[in-house]
Amino acid sequence: MSIEDEVSEQEVDLDYALGAAIRLHQSGQVNDAEAVYRTILDQFPKCPEALHFLGLLKHQQGDSDAAIQLIGQALAEAPQYFDAYNNLGNIYIKLEQFTQAADAYCEALRLNPANAETYANLGVAYKKQGDFARAAEAYRQVLGLQPYNAENYEKLCLMLYLQGNLEEAIVLVKQWLEHDPDNSLALHRWSSYTGELSETRASDDYIRKTFDSFSDSFDMVLKGLEYKAPFLVADAVKDIYRTSPQALTMLDAGCGTGLCGPLLQPYAKQIVGVDLSAGMLAKAEKRGCYDELIQSELTAFIQAYPAGYDVIVSADTLVYFGDLAVVAKAVAGALRPGGHFVFTVERSEQPLAQGYRIHPHGRFSHTEDYLHWVINLAGLTIKSLDKVMLRYEVATQVDGILVVAYRS
Repeated sequence: MSIEDEVSEQEVDLDYALGAAIRLHQSGQVNDAEAVYRTILDQFPKCPEALHFLGLLKHQQGDSDAAIQLIGQALAEAPQYFDAYNNLGNIYIKLEQFTQAADAYCEALRLNPANAETYANLGVAYKKQGDFARAAEAYRQVLGLQPYNAENYEKLCLMLYLQGNLEEAIVLVKQWLEHDPDNSLALHRWSSYTGELSETRASDDYIRKTFDSFSDSFDMVLKGLEYKAPFLVADAVKDIYRTSPQALTMLDAGCGTGLCGPLLQPYAKQIVGVDLSAGMLAKAEKRGCYDELIQSELTAFIQAYPAGYDVIVSADTLVYFGDLAVVAKAVAGALRPGGHFVFTVERSEQPLAQGYRIHPHGRFSHTEDYLHWVINLAGLTIKSLDKVMLRYEVATQVDGILVVAYRS
């Protein structure tokens, strides 16, 4: 006799039936689990646990309206049901109904004010509403309940940066480094907030951790920022090679999720993508545009392929490099005669002794004079250097430079 048949008998043992349904649910047997939940509710129509878990199941099946209704019924029967409020908030987050999500999390915290996970969820809800001050307060509560967790330090740092509260952010990063002095995220935050450069580019570990965690939402987030760098780079390639489609060997250096791939494909016989983030490469692979995708630090990869490419592009990747001398020299060696290097960086209008500086958002900007110097030093010739708008960030235009250089 199956579990469903056992609990379909006239008399249902509530605890046994709930346990059976939850086991089925957790093992992915959702249709069988639903049958058991409904059998329970036939005999115990006000059972809050069955209503709650059936609501979660309906959300998993894509029926979020039914989920909200069922969990609401559970809360009507059991107003102190903390987990139901928390899960209701999670459903509202998925539906991008962030005000309702925050309300549900606040109710959960009223019932269980020492729950760090719910405070973290509340921080997400406030962040999505653009209420960075309340999000920061939620993450402060998380840190008070979980004294050391790198992810929570990172989240609070971001909220403080978005508020322009660098003074508190610096204090927080110092505390973070006391817990974990070698943490690449904390070290990069320290450099970007204080301007004290220990390295002239973001570390490999920082790039991997940052973009692996960002890979699932990367394309959606950038779409909302009117992200232009891949289109700028691709248009430049189009202008150079109008008469030679399907003839070029290309390298997309720092390819990320592969946004450049479909735009470059009409002009390529081969496109290779290289990136440090496995998560980003997995997204790029789904585009079906790349002949090869390789996880590697881009400078080391480029150095290994002398005279290997007709075109090397890099859209919004060299913003994580301050000193461009090594990578520019590597590109010069990897280009075939007449080959082109097309890339974007963020623009600094201020004169800078080094020619570049790091900003609190964690990226570098460069001056035009520095770009002329470093490209010439590498043995390349600048064809064009244009001021462009790369995207918006916190409702502010991010100014950049589109550089086209070539090997004579």
